[in-house]
Amino acid sequence: MEIDELTLAGARRGDMRACEKIYRKYHQQAFTVAARICNNRELAQDVTQEAFISAFKRMHQYRGDAPFWGWLRRVVVNHAISALRKLPRHDAIELEEHMSPRQGDQDGLGQCMDLEQALSQLNDEDRMVVWLHDVEGYKHREIARLVGKTESYSKTRLNRARARLRTLISDADETVPQPATLNAIA
Repeated sequence: MEIDELTLAGARRGDMRACEKIYRKYHQQAFTVAARICNNRELAQDVTQEAFISAFKRMHQYRGDAPFWGWLRRVVVNHAISALRKLPRHDAIELEEHMSPRQGDQDGLGQCMDLEQALSQLNDEDRMVVWLHDVEGYKHREIARLVGKTESYSKTRLNRARARLRTLISDADETVPQPATLNAIA
């Protein structure tokens, strides 16, 4: 998934073809990270766009001692966190259409929908910490540095968010009507 050195060198020089190649290669991944943190497609699109603009302006800062996607992902995460800080606290929750990836995989889809819905009900900071830690693999120390807090802040937010997710998912399971048994019908 890494990009070749010639493309990176071209992007450092401002070559638009090299920048376009990088954009095409990493756009979907960057958008996915932004969407998971922001929980809003339009905001995630803006964050992704701004992150790429920023990354291309700061290509000289990428030293090549780590994978390029790791560096770019950090740029996207930083932009997403900044965007969330600027939002008022009462934003609407966006609903997404969910489709089963395979025919007959409805149980897995239901669990995925439950988790998606539960994640969308977390506040911005809790959802961000869950996503960065559990999905992106960030350590508590890195999350703390990103948001300007302590490691214990990250750990506490993660534990509270996980507990809230468990409650939300178990509440959703309890509200699903159970199928009637043959004995109850007879």
